[in-house]
Amino acid sequence: MHLALVLIALVSIGAVVYSYVLYPFVLAAVAGWVQTVRDARYVLGKRDRRVLREAELPLVAVVISAYNEERHIGPRIENLLALDYPADRLKILIGSDGSRDRTGEIMAGFNDPRLQACVFEQNRGKASVLNDLVSRTDAPIIAFSDANTYFERQALRRLVTHFADARVGAVSGELRLKGAAGDNQDSLYWRVEQFLKFFEARIGGLLGANGAIYAIRRELWQPLASDTICDDFCVAMSVAATGHRLVYEPAAWAEEDTPDAIGEEYKRRVRIGIGNFQALVRHPEYLSRTSAGTRFAYVSHKVLRWIAPHLLVLGLAASLWLAHASWGWRIFAGLQIVGYVGAAALYGVSSRGGQLPGLLRIPAFLFALNWAFLIASYRYATGRYSGSWRRTAR
Repeated sequence: MHLALVLIALVSIGAVVYSYVLYPFVLAAVAGWVQTVRDARYVLGKRDRRVLREAELPLVAVVISAYNEERHIGPRIENLLALDYPADRLKILIGSDGSRDRTGEIMAGFNDPRLQACVFEQNRGKASVLNDLVSRTDAPIIAFSDANTYFERQALRRLVTHFADARVGAVSGELRLKGAAGDNQDSLYWRVEQFLKFFEARIGGLLGANGAIYAIRRELWQPLASDTICDDFCVAMSVAATGHRLVYEPAAWAEEDTPDAIGEEYKRRVRIGIGNFQALVRHPEYLSRTSAGTRFAYVSHKVLRWIAPHLLVLGLAASLWLAHASWGWRIFAGLQIVGYVGAAALYGVSSRGGQLPGLLRIPAFLFALNWAFLIASYRYATGRYSGSWRRTAR
């Protein structure tokens, strides 16, 4: 019994430390080895890397679901119409998902043959709108984005270049967050995520795509369940489960605002967390039918982080049980309690509008992130999805 509790405590906490601290270093080392092998094969094989020429650029349909986006929809359409991509090979399909503001009216006010504005009276949810819009086009490449995101002028061209390789099934661009004043640490977290994404792509283990800017082959599209929350993750991972590669192209970038308030980030994380657990339970093929690199990254980067708060609670419970056995375990349990209470207090200060100095923002953000995952798992398990799509600044 004693040995079992020791293992539970150490493995639970060790798994969290591995995912957040050690995994980036392990990933970078593995990626370096994979890249060396790949470069050696390229040099010895004497093969040219094919790049799409202007005449070969495919017809692309940009698909966006919008709900109450009157503030963004006009500039977003203008942004898409100004892209550096041949006009005769670009289609833009935007669906207003039962918006109650002027979103549909603003969309209908544009007169450009590239734009197909679909104003739906009923609010059905993003997944249903995406299914509908994709069914209305036969473009070989489908690009997905959001109404509050803005593409760099050559972003679409840089995305589709990778489809010259028949093995590539999806390409994810990079989202750059702007306006990150205040106490929100999402910008720091996002930079770490971009680092991981870059090296995961190196080992053929890119996980999902960034919903703000990604594209897939139309033939690999699989309709989404109507209640799907993390549509971008599920669309791209379903492509990976077919055996096709997911590519990360940081030169294809887009921008959007990030909320200043950490409370806004917490709401978004609860919604995403519910979608994470939904994908984990519904799609075992993300582990059973994907590449070894994808499985390694999926467990290390995603699954362990989703269940991190549960592991921490389990590790603390085991430590408290062992505390009667030795002073070492009492100190270990005490340090955990002090750390969690301290992080919670910092988050409380931040969520009430207080400004935290420097590095103290990080534990506050991590507490918000893990608390959100804990709440999300409970809401998913109990079927309490109500409010999960409540609008936030992102």
